[in-house]
Amino acid sequence: MDDNSAYGFFPKTRIKPYDGMAVTAEVWAQAHEEHRKARQAHDVVFHRPGIIAGLEVQANDPPDQYVFISPGVAVDAVGNVIVVTEPVAYDFGANAEGLLYLMLGHGERELGGVDKDVKQIQAEFVVAARSSLPKRPAVELARVRLVGEKQTIKNAENSFHPAAGELDLRFRAQMGPEIRQPVYIGLCSFGREVEDVPAGWRFLAAECARVSAYQLILDAGLAPSADLSAYDLVYLSAKGAFSADGAAVKALQAYLDQKKILFAESLDDAAEKSFGALFEKLGRKLAPLAANASLLESPFLFAAPPPGAQGGNLQVGKQLIFSSAGYSLAWAGKLPFESRSRADIRSAHEWGVNLIQYCLRISSP
Repeated sequence: MDDNSAYGFFPKTRIKPYDGMAVTAEVWAQAHEEHRKARQAHDVVFHRPGIIAGLEVQANDPPDQYVFISPGVAVDAVGNVIVVTEPVAYDFGANAEGLLYLMLGHGERELGGVDKDVKQIQAEFVVAARSSLPKRPAVELARVRLVGEKQTIKNAENSFHPAAGELDLRFRAQMGPEIRQPVYIGLCSFGREVEDVPAGWRFLAAECARVSAYQLILDAGLAPSADLSAYDLVYLSAKGAFSADGAAVKALQAYLDQKKILFAESLDDAAEKSFGALFEKLGRKLAPLAANASLLESPFLFAAPPPGAQGGNLQVGKQLIFSSAGYSLAWAGKLPFESRSRADIRSAHEWGVNLIQYCLRISSP
C-alpha cells in the first residue's frame, strides 16, 4: 500500500487579508508558516526525502573511530532542508559496539535580542550514531557494524558486501535532480580518419546519455600532435602502417604526464604493429586485462571483453588501453554479418560505458 501520510503536510488554510487588519506577531507567524509548510510538502511529495547532494562519508586514514562527512544538502521525511556547509568529523568513540546508524537530523534554535528586539530562528543540523533508527525524522548517512570495543572503521573494500568495521553506504537514499558529468573526448587518428569511427562515438554518446550520468562532448579530426591537454580522454585510432613523428610523441607524452588515459585502437594488423612502436617511444608496456578488473564489472558485468568488429583483443598498461577489436566500429553497428544483432550492438555499447567509467576513475586524482 502506498504511504500517503505526506499528503497531510500541505496546508489546508491560508490567511485572508483585509484593509485595516492588525498584523500581530501571531498573524505574521501563521502567514509565514503556511509558506513554510507548503515548501516542506513540495519537497517531500514531489522530490521525496533523502540526500540531495554531497554528504559523502569517508573513514579516516589510517583508520580509527573517526569518519568524515563532506558538505551537502538533504531533506528529511517532513520536508526540512538540512544544509551542512563545512566538513564534519564524527567520532564513534572507542566504546561503540554493535550495529550503528549514522544519522543526520534537523534542528532549530532561537537567536537575537531581548524583550522586543527582533529574534531569529536559526536552522542547524545534528549528526549522531544510534543503535536503532530514530522515530524522529532523520536522514541516514551510513551504518557500520562494530565487533568489540575499539574496532577501527574503514571504507568498504566491496561496497556491495561491507564487512564488520566497514562503512555500509547501501541504505543512503539519494534524491534530487540527475547531474550529468561532461566528459571532453578528443578523437585523433594517424593517417586518414575512418568515417565510421566518429559515427560510432556519436552512437556511444547517445547511449551514455540514456543509461549513465556521462555527457560525452566529442571533438573529431584532431591531429595526434595537437594540444590535447584540455581533454578528459583521448582516443587514438589508425588504419594502415604509420610512423609517429617527434611532435606527435611529444604531444602524447605531455598528455600522459597529466595522469590521463590514452585509449588507442588499431583497425588492421599493420596499424597494430605501428602502435607497438609508438608505445615503446612512450615508455608504455601492455599486459592482458586481469580477470577481476573493474572494467569488467562496472556498471555492466562481463566475463571477458566482448567482441567488437574485429574480435575482442584488449590490453592495458599504465594510463593506456589498447584494443585491436574495433569497438568504435561496433558502436556504429559495423559488426560482422553473422553477429550483427541488436544484442551484439547493445553489448558493445554497454562495454563502451564501462570503458568511459574506467578511464575516468583511473585518471581521477
